[in-house]
Amino acid sequence: MNRLEFLKQILAVSGGFWLAGKRADEKPAEKPEPGSLGIMPVAGYRYYDGKKIENRIKPGDKARLKREPENKYDRDAIAVYIMGQKIGYIPRRHNPVIALMMDQQANVSATIAYVNEEEEEEGRVWVEVSV
Repeated sequence: MNRLEFLKQILAVSGGFWLAGKRADEKPAEKPEPGSLGIMPVAGYRYYDGKKIENRIKPGDKARLKREPENKYDRDAIAVYIMGQKIGYIPRRHNPVIALMMDQQANVSATIAYVNEEEEEEGRVWVEVSV
């Protein structure tokens, strides 16, 4: 059994919920879909282009994930793009396993889970990551 198959089995047994750990200030996750690795806020939203397109972002929109192993702050960094615009990153506490799966060519995808218009910056846009 290779690492990718092992990770898939762990995720299948756990339902991926161990990746979806949340802090007290985070909105509770909705029930994840089968194959979900978790629902999480986009980190660093205030530093990127999300504000330019946020009036067009809606739940269910496909997001593109891009590994950034050369990122000087986090070698496991995974950028989140929507409509061709970088809107931030998968939170650092969630990205090690997701990055490993992406590096092993797993089909990891993301969709917009919801937009929390009451939040100013962090926690405004949430994505669901799936395998």
